[in-house]
Amino acid sequence: MNQFYVGAALLLVAAVVIIIFPWLRRNSAKQEDTLTNTGIIRQRIDELTSEQDQGLLSEKDRQLSENEFKMALLDEVKSKDSESSSGKLAVLVALVISLAVGLTVYYHANEVDKIVHWQQTKQSTSELGQRILQGDENLTLEDMQDFSLGLRSRLIEEPDDPIGWMLLGRVSAAINRVDNAIKAFEKSVELDPNNTGTLSSYAQALLMTGQEQQILQAKRVLLHVLSVEADNTNAMGMLAVAASELGDKQLALDNWQKLRQFVPKEDPNYLAIGQRIEQLTIELQGGQADSKGAEAPLTENSAKDVENSGNKRVAVTVTLASELEGQLPKAGYLFVFAQDPTGQVRMPAAVVKMPLPGLPVVVELSNQNAMMANYTLSQLKQAKLVARISADENVMPASGELEGELEVSLSDSELTKENIVINKVLK
Repeated sequence: MNQFYVGAALLLVAAVVIIIFPWLRRNSAKQEDTLTNTGIIRQRIDELTSEQDQGLLSEKDRQLSENEFKMALLDEVKSKDSESSSGKLAVLVALVISLAVGLTVYYHANEVDKIVHWQQTKQSTSELGQRILQGDENLTLEDMQDFSLGLRSRLIEEPDDPIGWMLLGRVSAAINRVDNAIKAFEKSVELDPNNTGTLSSYAQALLMTGQEQQILQAKRVLLHVLSVEADNTNAMGMLAVAASELGDKQLALDNWQKLRQFVPKEDPNYLAIGQRIEQLTIELQGGQADSKGAEAPLTENSAKDVENSGNKRVAVTVTLASELEGQLPKAGYLFVFAQDPTGQVRMPAAVVKMPLPGLPVVVELSNQNAMMANYTLSQLKQAKLVARISADENVMPASGELEGELEVSLSDSELTKENIVINKVLK
């Protein structure tokens, strides 16, 4: 940075010289002209005196002519002085304007404010990191963005730091820069292939995209994590979700069953996992429930316990726009789900899938419909409700599918009732 300022100073001096030098030359030329004219006039006055001595000119005429020459010389000197003062003012104005324009162009072209902010962020990266690790609730989105900027700057200097890349991935995911998060996690995994914490975070970022190829990659990553740590409950839950997204019901059922073994029965998530197991068991048995591995249906009392444990509920009435009635598939599925409306988490907090019923139909979403035990509808204050009609069981959106959506506020104490009209065709 010091070299930059030295270079800028030299360029400024050069600019000043370029502006002043022509004016100095012009001023010097004017002074030479003045001296020349003064010499000529003095020579002419001497000639007038000589002519008077020779009797060719009267004293009166000589005096008159001499006065005229002196007046002409005086007028010329005054004119030169006036031009010189004007020239100095013009040069000064030109210098001020040049400096102002140059500094303004430099400031905007080089975004000096951003450079200053970047330098300040680099110095505060460690402090922000400590606040993040301590779970500071006062952290803002801007703080997270600054920490991400500071980490990227540090990783330019230390590109072989797997922990740094892992932290960058987690921060990027937290501020919804999922693509950047995936790239950071991939770099960290490349440097430290068997870090299960990084692999789990990588898989979670892949799931957040909602794209089939990314979910397939997440599945492969999670299978590898469980081959290294068979009791990694986080990986079990995410693998169950990934398998459900991909339509692999048996793999999803196996992992929900494994996960339930690690969840205390008094934990509200235990009932939600049991519901997922029961639903998958029924689907795999062709509609016949098998008690093996499945949780017993909720009794009336246990259902009330779930309802009273902060379980937000939404009753969604799904209708179809009249202009789309002719585009309904003969056999298909209805998906109704709730998402974070900010888009920071793309995974649904609750989802219901059923064979396409007659419309309108009322579908209820609650914590029991969570895809992951640690991410439920009760964690949302606002929700984006989506109803989608698909020709197959794949939850991934596809061209030609019918959809409607609505953004709502969720009540903590009452059943939220909303209406969704399926009114658009996905491209």
